[in-house]
Amino acid sequence: MVDENIEDQTQNAGESGAQTPSDADGGQKPPWERDGEEFNPEKAWNLIQHLRDDNSKLKSVNETTSAKLREFEDAKLTEQEKMQRDLKEVREQLASVNVEKAWAEARAKYPQLTQQDFDLIGAGTPEEIADKAAKLAARIPAQDTENAARQAIIESERRKPLTGGSDPHHSDGGDWLRDALTNK
Repeated sequence: MVDENIEDQTQNAGESGAQTPSDADGGQKPPWERDGEEFNPEKAWNLIQHLRDDNSKLKSVNETTSAKLREFEDAKLTEQEKMQRDLKEVREQLASVNVEKAWAEARAKYPQLTQQDFDLIGAGTPEEIADKAAKLAARIPAQDTENAARQAIIESERRKPLTGGSDPHHSDGGDWLRDALTNK
């Protein structure tokens, strides 16, 4: 049934000259408007289902082919080479599991970190990830405190009346900008 749909599609493509018809304004028509056909949701849904079936079949074939390829490669390798290859694969899997574990532990320990923060931390050994997460988590409250202090200064200065002194180097209490900078 899938093959029939594919054959129908290829025949239709061949009949149309393998080109998509164009509108009068030069744009391309949607596939359901070709050859005077109306859009048929049932036909579209069937096509989607068949494509999904084909996709799952191709995945299955790919897995089978990969297994056969591995068997073929195994026939060429000595027993020691097979063990070395398997050991290398297991070590790679263990490393990726350890990295995921480090990420999970850092997420649990530092809930203030977001996914974007973890993107900034990057990959590395579990120890590196834990260290980077701790450093970043320590900076977030400090940065929030600093931003709150700046905001408080801005708000308090905003409420003061604007008065300026005539001498730019002399502060008589009326130069709010100079006072704000020196009180820091």
